Amino acid sequence: MPTDYFAGIGPWLSVCLAILFVLPINFASAQQRPPVKNNEAELARSSRAIELIIETADAARTFKDLFYRARIQALASEHLWRYDETRARAIFRRAWEAATEYDRSELEAEERESGVPSTLPVTEARDEVLTKAAALDPKLAEEFLHDLLGEKKDEKVADSARQPNQRTPWRELSEAGRRRLALAYELLNLGKAAAAARAAAPLVNEGASADFITFLLVLKVRGPEESATLYQQLLHRMQADTQADAIDVLLFTAPIVSPRLLVTVDGQGALQFRPVPSASATSTPAFLDTPELNRLFYSVSANILLRPRIGAGSNSETIALYIAIGRLLAYFHNFAPQYEADLRLKYSTLINEIETGRREVLDSQIGITSMTPERPGDVLRPQLDQLGRARDAADRDRIALGIVKRAAQMRLWDRARRGATEIEDVDTRRLALSYIAVCQIADLLRTFSEDKEENVDRLAKFVRSADVPRLVTAWGLAQTAVMAKRKGDVDGANALLDEALTFAARTPAGTWQRVAAYTAVVRLAARIDVKRAWDNLPEVVRAANALDDYAGDEESIDIEIGKNNDDEALEPLSVVDNVFHVNGLFATMADIDYERALTAARALGAERPRAFASLAVAKVMLERKLGSQDRGPRVKG
Repeated sequence: MPTDYFAGIGPWLSVCLAILFVLPINFASAQQRPPVKNNEAELARSSRAIELIIETADAARTFKDLFYRARIQALASEHLWRYDETRARAIFRRAWEAATEYDRSELEAEERESGVPSTLPVTEARDEVLTKAAALDPKLAEEFLHDLLGEKKDEKVADSARQPNQRTPWRELSEAGRRRLALAYELLNLGKAAAAARAAAPLVNEGASADFITFLLVLKVRGPEESATLYQQLLHRMQADTQADAIDVLLFTAPIVSPRLLVTVDGQGALQFRPVPSASATSTPAFLDTPELNRLFYSVSANILLRPRIGAGSNSETIALYIAIGRLLAYFHNFAPQYEADLRLKYSTLINEIETGRREVLDSQIGITSMTPERPGDVLRPQLDQLGRARDAADRDRIALGIVKRAAQMRLWDRARRGATEIEDVDTRRLALSYIAVCQIADLLRTFSEDKEENVDRLAKFVRSADVPRLVTAWGLAQTAVMAKRKGDVDGANALLDEALTFAARTPAGTWQRVAAYTAVVRLAARIDVKRAWDNLPEVVRAANALDDYAGDEESIDIEIGKNNDDEALEPLSVVDNVFHVNGLFATMADIDYERALTAARALGAERPRAFASLAVAKVMLERKLGSQDRGPRVKG
């Protein structure tokens, strides 16, 4: 090949190679630029949201209402925690100070009104702040809890030695223990099993109390690992307790022997039973799910039961030991036979110490593991029995109203209406039927979920004809509008939404009912027609601004019953739903367009609803991914 060929191609080859080396770099740079911009925009939005939270928390420091001064700051701390823990902790402490001031002022007011010192402290505001803090920071929660209980920081809930009140048959918790357990249940009800377990962990120091064992059984359903860990810690605690006895064994072995029933022996030697809440169903995983825990369980139980007895012992101690060994013998036979012979020998000596007639009664009770029949009967039977024993018409109306309430809460609509027919007072009966209808309307979207067919026209007709406040009619029609949209009937959905808005407009101006009606309807309208939701959001703001004492977190529709013929206050009937919360509405709207939602939030004149709305918008801004604006609502209202 001629050399001039290479000479001619050389410069072109150099240019091509240069392009090949440069192009990948340029392409890579081009692909990296958008993420950089996105990250910058996302950081800017997050910073703005954090500033909004801090601004709202700072504004809450000047609220005249101490309760909401605490509530708003605690909520702000909760939203801020992941992004600025130090500042969030400082805001939590300010919330605690406000809550403490509120509780003390309420206690003083109560004492002034009654004229006598109160024996029960007021802790409503502090309880709320404490629960939020415990879900995020156990150390801070301990600080607040010790302050609430008036304890020193380094003081433990209980010494290793038992307190006198713990030697009762159920081994009652100390005052501090009861408060800690209440906190643990509050956290558990919020779905925070790990935080609940952390809050309850110091209760291990108080030993095998009935209340703590019950908590472990309930916790087992929602947090099996956390419950098993606490149970193992309790067994180690009992292993080191030189005062542990047969009653302790009866209590801490209940999760294995009878998870639906606690058993103990009182001072007279009689068996006492305490059912465990149904949350600890028999389908709950077993506690002894590891070899280590299994060995510990049988070792601790046997060592306590086989301890030498000092003297003859009391009658109740003998019976407690007899019952405890008798309930466990089959378990030792199957899973820890190395202890069986010694336990059977001790059991046979106890037989001779208990008179025959008494022993026969005990033997008939020793195998009881549940107080609930395999086929439970009528859940309303106790109240129906009371109804049959009513002393007069007023007493009958009171009991029947309780039946209506219980049946409606359980969604037993026919039973609830039958209960209402038992009410003799005409006005009370009408209000009871109204309460049932409100409960049914509140339950529409849950009852007729997406996987169920529903006749929208029939449901809309029911809502229109129900004897309920206009607020509820508006809410019910908005729910049927959502159902119509779900079935593809856009025109029908819009017509029902028009009707819902009409009823919302008919609610009395200057009342919470008007704010609640527009809040519920607009929140649901976002699932039907986003534009109409925005068009009607100002109605929520106007209604809220016309109400002087509107807070933004009201949620209860109350059916005022009044008093019976004996001037005795009847049981109040209330339906609670967070669809009326202003923060839920603004979270829904912020998920569509947080700029517009924030503008509307700032238009709220009162400090409390404005704070709730602003925090809701800020939370959405922090949780949203960049580029997700203007794509319709994600929140289902």
